[in-house]
Amino acid sequence: MTHDPGPRTPDGAPSAPWLIHLDEVPSTNTWALERWQALAHGAVVYTTRQTGGRGRGGNTWEAPPGVLTASFVLHLPTDAGQLALAAGLATVHAVEDLVPGQRIGLKWPNDLVVGRRKLAGILCERPSPSVAVVGIGLNLAPVWPDSSWEDRTTSVSALGAEVTVADSLRVVGMIRRYLLEAAGLLRTGGFAALLPALRERDVLRGRTVAIEVGHERWGGRAEGLDDQGCLLVNGQTLRAGHVAAWVETPPVSGIG
Repeated sequence: MTHDPGPRTPDGAPSAPWLIHLDEVPSTNTWALERWQALAHGAVVYTTRQTGGRGRGGNTWEAPPGVLTASFVLHLPTDAGQLALAAGLATVHAVEDLVPGQRIGLKWPNDLVVGRRKLAGILCERPSPSVAVVGIGLNLAPVWPDSSWEDRTTSVSALGAEVTVADSLRVVGMIRRYLLEAAGLLRTGGFAALLPALRERDVLRGRTVAIEVGHERWGGRAEGLDDQGCLLVNGQTLRAGHVAAWVETPPVSGIG
């Protein structure tokens, strides 16, 4: 594994001092969490080969060639759930810049989707109350190991953008810019400023959902996001959990 300070100009000079470029690493989030005290606000850990990526709840995150994997360090004592939503919105804005006219949806608490196909995932972890590591896995132009992945996922290239693996660093910079803007709003108590855009892209509102919290599974009608970014289901407030299924049918009770 080698370390690189970032992309370089033709004369070899570093052009992005905030970027830590690793040729290969098991997990960019783990790498950043192990070194968080030395990483400044806005630092980004990036690799083109992540061999042991992690998702929420201990799940693995598959990252074959063409999946952008990066972790963004934020010195920000904000609620992790709100930060995950803010990071999702930042990624949405970056993708929509790449594919003008395309509308990207947000599936609470941490997925970007187009229709029912997953485009990106977010993993926020805190090594301290005032620092967060935001891992983002974005399907840029992936080469999936088999066709089954294509039925469940989509990518920036599939949406019509002319992007390649070589464009990854440019996209990382775009996400970082939007993420730092969102972090600035959160720092000044401005989560309310993000809510209209979050609610507009909420793909669960009005749908019947199956929720998993720990070993429990239950269902109901999603009623949107509350003012704190929690998901409302049948009048109950969910601060954490996994949406295992979502369908456009009348709400029923006792799913699962």
